[in-house]
Amino acid sequence: MTMKVGRLHRIRLGNEEVSYLLRRSPRRRTVGLKIDHTGLTVSVPARTPQRAWESILLEKSGWVLDKLEAMRARSVPAFNWRDGEWLPFLGSPIELVVEHGTPRARPALGDGQLRVALPDPSDTAALETRIVQWYRREALEFFQHRVALYARQLGVSVSRLGLSSARTRWGSCTSGGSIRLNWRLIKAPPSIIDYVVIHELAHLVELNHSPSFWQIVAQLCPEYAVQRALLKEQGAHYHRF
Repeated sequence: MTMKVGRLHRIRLGNEEVSYLLRRSPRRRTVGLKIDHTGLTVSVPARTPQRAWESILLEKSGWVLDKLEAMRARSVPAFNWRDGEWLPFLGSPIELVVEHGTPRARPALGDGQLRVALPDPSDTAALETRIVQWYRREALEFFQHRVALYARQLGVSVSRLGLSSARTRWGSCTSGGSIRLNWRLIKAPPSIIDYVVIHELAHLVELNHSPSFWQIVAQLCPEYAVQRALLKEQGAHYHRF
């Protein structure tokens, strides 16, 4: 029998389409999953049918997505909390300016700079806290506007909008109309944010990823496939902090 070694496959796990390398071996007795810098490898006994290993992948989708995201995050350099660094905001870089100030001073954005005043400008922990708080405030305000806009266009009602800090999901939606969006999305261009907002709102019409669901998404975001690919490509950089 000719063995299929190293064949590339794809499967949808959650909201992500995952590529993986399939390795068949006559010596294996069980299905094995391995995630490293090259991605996901699925090793199976020689005569295992595809439905068998795909069932395991679907069952362990949460673990697989978490591990893949952690691997991507490790491949991106850690962020340095210091004056002069560049921060992503709505798809554009802004310069971080750290200066001496009072404990109650809020970060101020202007002329391409985010000015952050601290009693001790060398306190990196306080600097990180202050900046993340600023991002979360800006994110909630921006998301509220976009959610309201597209909810009207789709004719759906949102009962609650909240922020999440998920490592593997950019948004979620419940049948009761509760939407949660990852605050880190505020680092992305508005076109990507709009795609995620529309994606979650479309679930208030179709709680699945059927062709009907994607038709709804396409009505308001015709280039959703492009935005989805860009988010997957750039997502690890948005998770630097």
